[in-house]
Amino acid sequence: MAISSFLFTTLMAHADDRQTIKLTLTEHGFIPNKIVVHQGQKILIQMTNNTQKVAELESYDMKFEKIATPHATITVFAGPLNVGTYTFFDDYSSTGIKGSLQATP
Repeated sequence: MAISSFLFTTLMAHADDRQTIKLTLTEHGFIPNKIVVHQGQKILIQMTNNTQKVAELESYDMKFEKIATPHATITVFAGPLNVGTYTFFDDYSSTGIKGSLQATP
């Protein structure tokens, strides 16, 4: 039990220095579908899947993937990010739902 308490405390402390970005996945795409952050920023993305289907939030650029059941909220971590454009997408979408994150100076 002490180990799991330590891990939870460590994760919470780690998350506190990150910028939180809230995404919503709908049948039509991500809201917002374009995000801007400062370079060097660590981020925490919270995505709520407001669809009736299982989705997978994925980014090759930011190196994460996580499954979200219908109406569930998931969390992924990324960064610190260099200047550039990073893409994220619903890997289970048949219509190619995607968004972008721009890290600026």
